[in-house]
Amino acid sequence: MSQPLYSLLVNACPERRKAPVAWMEELPSDLVGLVVPPVSFSIQRDGEIVADRSLGLDANGQVCFCAFRHVQTALRSDDDETFYEAPVHVETVTAWRLPDHRWLTSHQVIGDVEYAAPVPRLSLCTGMPQ
Repeated sequence: MSQPLYSLLVNACPERRKAPVAWMEELPSDLVGLVVPPVSFSIQRDGEIVADRSLGLDANGQVCFCAFRHVQTALRSDDDETFYEAPVHVETVTAWRLPDHRWLTSHQVIGDVEYAAPVPRLSLCTGMPQ
């Protein structure tokens, strides 16, 4: 199963010669002006599972955005003859650096992908999530 883990947005920051990364997609709108914006990205994708890790760098080359995303899939069938992969568990951790070097972190887990709407848990921490 191959699905984009980021959607394309007008306010997205372009990764060099690739599609833009929607780094503000999970950021609450009232906090947009409070985070350090990235100017470039480093994105690593796993070739065996649906997962990626993104780091956004500010104008000084310091990490100011990070995102980890993982989708677990399972084989499903509607007729017991044709099988397909379907997402069954999605987990994301997205974090933005504040000017005082604290990190605003959003953690989302979706256990039932078809029915559950993601509810992010926001927290502040002193270091970038690992």
